[in-house]
Amino acid sequence: MSAEPLEGGPKIGADELRGTERWFIRRGLPMFVEDYSAGRDVWTRALPALVILFVLMLLAVTVRSDDKVGVVLAALVVIGFVAGYVVWNRRRSAPHVWSLPDQVTPVWLLVFVAVPATLSFAFQRTLDGFLQAVLGPLVLLVLVYVVTRWTLVALTGWALRWTFAQLGELGQLVTRVLPLMLLVVTFLYLSPGVWQAMGSSPNATVAGALLLLAVVAVLFVITRARRELAKVDQSTGRDGVIEASAGTPLEPGVADLPDLDLVVPMASRQRVNLLLVMAVAQLVQVSLIGLVVWAFFVIFGYVAIRVEVQVQWLAGLGDPQVVSPTYDGHAVTGASMRVAAFLGGFAAFYATVYAATDRIYRKHFAERITLDLERALAVRRAYLSARRTLGLTAPPPLEPEAEAL
Repeated sequence: MSAEPLEGGPKIGADELRGTERWFIRRGLPMFVEDYSAGRDVWTRALPALVILFVLMLLAVTVRSDDKVGVVLAALVVIGFVAGYVVWNRRRSAPHVWSLPDQVTPVWLLVFVAVPATLSFAFQRTLDGFLQAVLGPLVLLVLVYVVTRWTLVALTGWALRWTFAQLGELGQLVTRVLPLMLLVVTFLYLSPGVWQAMGSSPNATVAGALLLLAVVAVLFVITRARRELAKVDQSTGRDGVIEASAGTPLEPGVADLPDLDLVVPMASRQRVNLLLVMAVAQLVQVSLIGLVVWAFFVIFGYVAIRVEVQVQWLAGLGDPQVVSPTYDGHAVTGASMRVAAFLGGFAAFYATVYAATDRIYRKHFAERITLDLERALAVRRAYLSARRTLGLTAPPPLEPEAEAL
């Protein structure tokens, strides 16, 4: 059923609903959008990234081989795919022969996996190579789906904007954490053992250590965020919903909507979405602290630690690998950047643990983030009321008796 504007008074129609859905998505709340479809809403938004990845995979397969038979087979596969795509667009009367599909069906995902895998088999002509070529695109599809389904890019952008809008809160955390933390990490930076462990290790080893710290930090954050999520108040009255809708696409017609004073229950996926927003907001804060500490030690290493000293600290376990111009024996090295990265990750982990246990910080953080989430919940109530008024599917509100229970 089409969404027509409300009769009488300010108009709310499909454009306003879509605008409100975009408002949710920009705040990392895609699960607040009703009728959220993978083919229409997830894969279509991911389509530009999929096209770029598809082209890169084709190039990676075709430019690395001088096998003439493989080149011929690859050319046939590409020509067949392009011809089939042009014919398909003509049969569906698309505006252009290169027009992108309106909805990404499983057939297109199969093409994304099958074409590069077929090209790889044309060159290698081995079963193991073919299976590896299938696994790569599948992993990419999973990553793209997770990032797009949960709008992680938009969520991170919102968390960054929210963090910079709350610089006082972040400054409070930094001033509480930084003095003792810098004392600890500076001692570690000047320890030859850390240089031998991290400076001489491959980048993958350092990344693995940082990943382990990140996993533990995420568990800390989620544990605290679940407690704070339970405190989010959904009992906003009608006036509160109207006030919260100011500045959203629903603002012109929100006052004419019914049932704004009734709570609409959330599904489990929406509660998880709120938990994700709270977790990412704090993780962005501590990640910024880790980034600052990493940059500080990169500069500190360039100024204070000569390359020959780094060679002695590495004790023959590896080469510092100078990566910047050398001045009077000083330079930025690969080893110094790896040590700084580990200490930056350690500093972010330390800040995470501290923030999870500091009552004053938790109080300020919880108050500010819950206000944002309570506003989103109020806007969702108006959004669902508008959908019901327009005859679209939406969960019903709880009756006052049910709310009391």
